[in-house]
Amino acid sequence: MDKNFKKPVLLLFDVYETLLSMDLVERRVNHLLDSKRGYIIWFNLLMQHCFIESLTGVYHSFNEMAKVSLELSHQLLGQNRGRDDEFQQIIELMKHLPVQENVQEGLSMIYDRGYRVAALTNSPAAIVKNRMELTGLISYFENVLSAEQIMKCKPAPDVYQWAAGMLGVDSSDVMVVSSHGWDITGAKSSGMMTAKIGRSGLVRYPLSAVPDIECSDMVALAQVLDQNWS
Repeated sequence: MDKNFKKPVLLLFDVYETLLSMDLVERRVNHLLDSKRGYIIWFNLLMQHCFIESLTGVYHSFNEMAKVSLELSHQLLGQNRGRDDEFQQIIELMKHLPVQENVQEGLSMIYDRGYRVAALTNSPAAIVKNRMELTGLISYFENVLSAEQIMKCKPAPDVYQWAAGMLGVDSSDVMVVSSHGWDITGAKSSGMMTAKIGRSGLVRYPLSAVPDIECSDMVALAQVLDQNWS
């Protein structure tokens, strides 16, 4: 990373894929859509609609868009409309997602070094907080913010700027940590530092902003922070 970067005051984490594994949801969506590409189709549609609504000023909740995207996925795959309880199955699984490998250890290292830690998600805050409480992750976080509170979605720059304001910190003092390339791009456009955590199946759009740090997992991130600002 660029040695001229200053030490971040606060690390702002994405949640799904970055902290919590979505493997359970991926398997269930693939089963519901009877396709090995089902989850990819569904998630890409969901993010497409998030981006469109943020750009056009239209707003529906993240869960509403996720449910409609599942119905559209059936259509794209030439299938009849799915069962009414399909989306509820996914919501139920979200309550049981496992923590990604090395996340607990990495967060502990980061927290012990005195960094402020918070989370920013597009999903409903109640669902995220519940899972983080059950896994024990919540003990590291001073706040869990949902973009739904301002009726927009990441990667809209307004979301990151709002989060910085809510946390009482200047955007330039924040480092966003995410496995999603679009999240990194949104954070960079808001003047924040960025760290991308590598996850299988998630690639970065090569024409987008380059993250300041790229690491294989959370422990590696903590080590990079130590090497630069111990």
